Amino acid sequence: MKRSLLTLPALLALAAGTLLADPVPVLTVQQVDAKDTAGYVAMIAKINALVKARVGIEHYRHVWEGDFAGESSHAIFVVTSYPSAADIYKIDDKLKNYPEMDVVLEQLKDMRHLGPSELYKAVRNDGVYEGGAVFNTSVAVTDEDTYLKTLDDLKGIFDANGFKDTKINLYREISGRTSSTHLVVISLPSQARVAELLDALSDKALLKDWYVAAAKVRTSLANGTYHEITK
Repeated sequence: MKRSLLTLPALLALAAGTLLADPVPVLTVQQVDAKDTAGYVAMIAKINALVKARVGIEHYRHVWEGDFAGESSHAIFVVTSYPSAADIYKIDDKLKNYPEMDVVLEQLKDMRHLGPSELYKAVRNDGVYEGGAVFNTSVAVTDEDTYLKTLDDLKGIFDANGFKDTKINLYREISGRTSSTHLVVISLPSQARVAELLDALSDKALLKDWYVAAAKVRTSLANGTYHEITK
């Protein structure tokens, strides 16, 4: 059985992909223990097809796996995007009395165990690459507006140093919060590109001044890399 995700704030809350048009969506991040990862991912694909047929939403659920992510390495979790917290329940209502969905959900009972879940609100939303990878950092922020400006500066540094394809997102933790207040999600097209970014970040001179500025309003608590495995 896959290991539990022990620290959801360190997840990629990521980064769900563009499911709906709202530019600042909310995300749900659901911890999952799955007996068979490949089988579970296949069932999520069935759910996504049923949701599309019923309510017209593309790629409703996204499944991610931890890479170099501490206790969350090789663990899996599901991320879903909504225009608002209220829409979570509006969409759930539309999926009730849906016999085909009920069959799939019944099958899932023997395939997985649900752990804790968290709710995030996007406050900077560059988006993510579907089927891509992310580098996440959970942070405690004392001044959100100032920190957003430092992320603009970070994007400028990336653009000037061969990483124009980075997408930087900031999510505020709404519910389920522990020690962190926000999650930074840096999205790239592949695991290889994330690794290249990490090599660049290991050059301390590159971000020396940026770290000094960011430290005035944030404390970094945990980080990790993840990639999407949704079919």
